[in-house]
This record gives sequence, structure tokens and C-alpha cells, in this order.
Amino acid sequence: MERDKIEYVTLRVIRRFFFRESSLHLLGRYLPHYRVNVGLTDPWAIAESYAADLAKIGVSVAGKRVLEIGSGASNGPGYALVAMGAVRVVCHEPYVRFDVGLDAKNLAAMTTRFPKVKFNVVHRLKTLDTVPDHCVDIVVSNSVLEHVADPAALFVDLGRVLAPGGVMLHRVDYRDHFFKYPFHFLMFSRFAWKRFLNPGDLSRWRLDDHLSALAVAGFDTQLLACESDPEAFAQVAGRLHPDFQHRDPDMLAVTKAVMVSRVASGGQGETF
Repeated sequence: MERDKIEYVTLRVIRRFFFRESSLHLLGRYLPHYRVNVGLTDPWAIAESYAADLAKIGVSVAGKRVLEIGSGASNGPGYALVAMGAVRVVCHEPYVRFDVGLDAKNLAAMTTRFPKVKFNVVHRLKTLDTVPDHCVDIVVSNSVLEHVADPAALFVDLGRVLAPGGVMLHRVDYRDHFFKYPFHFLMFSRFAWKRFLNPGDLSRWRLDDHLSALAVAGFDTQLLACESDPEAFAQVAGRLHPDFQHRDPDMLAVTKAVMVSRVASGGQGETF
């Protein structure tokens, strides 16, 4: 086994079986090659990125009903979106445990900065089942879709809650989230990845997987941004697992993407 692969497997196994997410939240800033979720450190930056990307297509969060998918341990970005003018924000988080202390800290910071804003319009839900049809103007997510086990089902659900004329903005990080090797996880079988290496929520979806699932769910999608790292991908291109060997290499090499989706004309007619 190649040296880099040995290093990768060793560190992945350690991460898989010996580190809890809560420990990484505390220690991540000191670990080499680990990227701490920016939602834990600067939720305003996430909300700003949403607003900036939406502005590129002429959409403002002001006066809008917003749903954030995968809000994490705190409603921080939701508070920031309300400060920017959103009339209601639903923070959807089915897996990450709510951190009461962190959320209180984020809310206090927003209240101090924007004393006249009413932040009680921010709500948190574990499931979308109770969200009424067509009640959301904007759906946003930041580094979430790559963790969703069944994006096709999620997109159908989001299509249900999205109001006519609504828009979805998804910022996706397609790299491995823990190490200096952004594409080494493409060298392993589904069994090996799921049983021994997956930290628990990294599904190895690629950009074309998401674009295809969005199209099937009835959405037209455009890319606002797309980054790739062909040099890093070249390190594994000749060692890909057969599951990935016949995939489009340009898609496999994508590291980040920003997608904007709207319901396609004539799509999802029976639902909308």
C-alpha cells in the first residue's frame, strides 16, 4: 500500500473510532488539516455568503421566509438572516445536538448588535414533516448537501415546502473534510468506506450526482461558482476504486460549488 494511502487510512480509522464530534469542535483548530465548521465560529459570515450569492441573481433575503438546511449546533446564521431583514427563518437540523450555550452566545451577540430586531421569528426543527406546503421563499444550505445520505428525497421535500417563484441556494464542499487529501476517499469501496473510514456523515456525492437528483426532483439549476483541484485529483486518478473509475474526471475533481435552483417550468406539476 502506498505511503499516502497508509497515512490516510490510519488517520481516518482514528477519526472514525476515537474522536467524537464534540471533541473535534473543541480541538479542531489545533489539529493539522482539519477544518472547523465556520458555523461554530462565525455564523454572520455564513449569512453574508448567502446574501451575497443571492444578490448575484437579484434576490434579497429582506422580507422573505427562509429555510436553512443543516443549521448545525446553533441557530446563529438564522439570527443573522433575520438581522438582514428576513421575516421568518426556520433552522432545520435533524442530527447535530443543539448547543444551548453556543446558541445563547450567538443570540446575545446579534441582540447587542441589532437591539431593535425581533429574533423570536427564528425557529428550529428536526424534521420538515410539519412544515406546510409552499411556505418558504428561500432555501439555503452551507456545506450540507455532501453529508445528506438521500439527496433525492431531500430535494423532493424541499420542492414541497418551496413557494411558487422560490429559490434554493446550496453551497457545497466536495472535499474530504478532515485531511490534506481531498480526494483519497474515492479510492475505497462502499463497504470499506461505510464500515471503517466514514466519519459518519460523508456520503462522497459528487457535483453531477446532485445536479442529476435536482433535475429528477423538478428543478432547473445553475452554477454560480465551481472550483476544482486537478493537481490534487491527479494524485489519485490512477488509483480510483472501480465505483468511480468511469465517472467524469472533471466532476470528480470538483472541490466546491454554489448552486441555485428553481422549480423547472412544467416540473412537479402535481405538487405545485
